[in-house]
Amino acid sequence: MKITPIFYALAGLSLLGATMATAAPKPVIKAAAENKLPEIWQNVPTAQRLSLVRAAEMDALRILAERIAGLSLDEESTVQDLAATSDTVRGELAAVLRGVKTTEGPTYHEDGRVEVVRAVKINQLVRTITEKKGSAAKVTLDNQQDTLDALGNAAIPGSLGQKRILAKRAAEMDVYRRLAERVAGVQIVGETTLKDFVASDDKLRASFSHTIKSAEITSIAFNDDGTASVEATLKIGPLVRTIVRQKSAQGNVLKVEEKAEQMEITETGNGAPTEEGADGSSAPSSKEVDTVISSVLAVSPAVE
Repeated sequence: MKITPIFYALAGLSLLGATMATAAPKPVIKAAAENKLPEIWQNVPTAQRLSLVRAAEMDALRILAERIAGLSLDEESTVQDLAATSDTVRGELAAVLRGVKTTEGPTYHEDGRVEVVRAVKINQLVRTITEKKGSAAKVTLDNQQDTLDALGNAAIPGSLGQKRILAKRAAEMDVYRRLAERVAGVQIVGETTLKDFVASDDKLRASFSHTIKSAEITSIAFNDDGTASVEATLKIGPLVRTIVRQKSAQGNVLKVEEKAEQMEITETGNGAPTEEGADGSSAPSSKEVDTVISSVLAVSPAVE
């Protein structure tokens, strides 16, 4: 490209305008803030402390990624299912994760834990999916939050906080197992249970898995004996309706118990510190939950 004098003139005006609009920043020396770190953190080298904050941020990011991937498009499929077949949705999903921001923290605790809350807006992802899936997806996704957030944790190695994080992780695994057992045993037609319907059907098994993973964790408690307790609740109506719809399509009309469709199940899981997960996270991964669910159904893990 031939560069003409007018190019230099325009470039000069552009640079001049930028200089006039924004003065070059000058460094300032900030006074040392009052040390508000808990005592256990005061002897941790700054580089290690920042590294643990980053670990907590990455923990929250992983949890958010799995939550977004697991968002239900309908009663049988998730965002992850659609992303696997659509480059557009996959690209939008990646863009959403790049937009994750820390909204709270880092918060340092006396037991050696550090926590951060990270959040992300999913509006554009919802719009993209709606275009791909049509109005059927829009109804379901509009009921989801516009913003998702997640709590990430990390802790000083060997601290009480690290043991508590591992105990909470074990308690979450336990509560998912307990929920799966409760849901599997619900009688929806006479003495026929949900497990009877889903154990040998891949699609229904995947719906069962989505239902368990949709459980809302309502409370977390660290106990004096070093264990942790996690309470979670879920509604089984969507799973029951999926079973009824699929069986109807096969020519089998089911008359389900009304109380089964409206049932809400709450369980409390308990856990003690165990070996840290393979991914070093503070919460079970989707695959780990699938393994727990599969053991309850006594079948191979559902493939999503």
